[in-house]
Amino acid sequence: MKKKATLFTILSLIIIVLGIRWVHLANLTEQSTIAMNYLKDKGLFILYHTGEYGPYSLESEDINEQPYSDYLPLQSLNPEFYTDKELHHQFFYVNNHPRSNVMGLGRIFVVVIMNDEEVVGAFSVKNGMTYSLLGEEQ
Repeated sequence: MKKKATLFTILSLIIIVLGIRWVHLANLTEQSTIAMNYLKDKGLFILYHTGEYGPYSLESEDINEQPYSDYLPLQSLNPEFYTDKELHHQFFYVNNHPRSNVMGLGRIFVVVIMNDEEVVGAFSVKNGMTYSLLGEEQ
């Protein structure tokens, strides 16, 4: 009898957690949804969205200063591309990432860089180190 009650409790908690996650991800802004779909297209499993930052803009002299010098060189676009644009960041925790722990498990912090409704870059962070979106080093 105790095993059935324990199993029922565990299953109930799993259902509640998945339900909360579904509600949270179903109520994102349009920009956050675009960023989330971008990450899904890259094969990442979204655990949750932690917020956003912006708008902000960069001047040419900013691209060599931290924190921009940590992640702009990791992008496929030239760092100069990001100057004089209105940028936003969308923050997520993902799973199924190349830098995740054993067998793709373990959450990784990912930042999606957007200009209006367009994804213009992304990077990942693990243990304070900045990597390209899928984990390659600079």
